[in-house]
Amino acid sequence: MPTESTTGPAPRRRGHSPKRKAVLDAATAEFLAHGFAGTSMDRIAEAARVSKRTVYDHFPGKDALFQAIADEILARISDMPEHVYAPERPLEAQLLAIGHTFAETITDAEFMDLSRVVIARFIQRPSMAENTLKAHRRLRRDMIALLAAGKKDGRLSLRSPEMAAAQLCGLIKELAFWPQLTAGQEPLSTRARRAAVRSAVGLFLDHYGVRDA
Repeated sequence: MPTESTTGPAPRRRGHSPKRKAVLDAATAEFLAHGFAGTSMDRIAEAARVSKRTVYDHFPGKDALFQAIADEILARISDMPEHVYAPERPLEAQLLAIGHTFAETITDAEFMDLSRVVIARFIQRPSMAENTLKAHRRLRRDMIALLAAGKKDGRLSLRSPEMAAAQLCGLIKELAFWPQLTAGQEPLSTRARRAAVRSAVGLFLDHYGVRDA
């Protein structure tokens, strides 16, 4: 089983043509700069240095472009290394490993830009968020399973693995995601990000950990 991810978040999707990637990158930058309503397909084509026909060959409109950006986030989440509970390993080490994978994924610069676009659009059109938010649970799927196994093994005292996973992710995101996403703070260094994960895991185990387990 993986311990700590050393490869970082996955690159842009394999199998995408260079022109499609250029259009997606340009759309992301334009949506960030001008908002969904203020961005035109003409502007995206100009920024991508392709013809407007090329843009429409890949995406019939801005909604399709937005969905492709949302799908890119989900694809990156799906590429996260898996973590499976191992009863013979220290629980803290396992929580640190999955916490580092989570933090590496959400703090990647491109992931952050994609998230800004998607979250801004969801605020405007909450109905567009439902399916994406359901799929977004992949961020916590392995963590929930790991916490449930730790509870069954008598190493964690908690009622709801789902709530506990949300709390652990929230502790990490409070330091390593939201300030950078919403307040324009500089991304954390690798050292600071890993320290944030250690702090979150420490607080989590202080609350939920079973002593001498």
